[in-house]
Amino acid sequence: MDVGIGTYTAMGFDEAVAATREALAERGFGILHEIDLTATLKKKIDKDIERVLILGACNPGFAGEAFDVSKEVALLLPCNVVVRESSGGCVIEAQNPALLAQVISGGLQDMADELSTQMRSMMKDLTR
Repeated sequence: MDVGIGTYTAMGFDEAVAATREALAERGFGILHEIDLTATLKKKIDKDIERVLILGACNPGFAGEAFDVSKEVALLLPCNVVVRESSGGCVIEAQNPALLAQVISGGLQDMADELSTQMRSMMKDLTR
């Protein structure tokens, strides 16, 4: 099983970040936190990398339902969505929701399938 669901887009970094935020919001996801990996690695270990932003996305409805099934799901929340520069455009990747059903037992398969469908749809919309 793939860890992520992703796509490549010819959009520039700032445009890809804005489009990703919008696509997540359209699907009911909010951003709980963000990590500028580029700035963090530069500051902490003086390492230069391409621009990488990690968005901690959460759909409260799904999170609440999943938490009712298993409290352990909190270990896998929020869902990380990564935008990173690559070859004149950007790669956009989301944590594969199917991992929830693989790692935590107890009825998350249908929810994971629905979230996976949403992530694939989002990636298709972001491919330009």
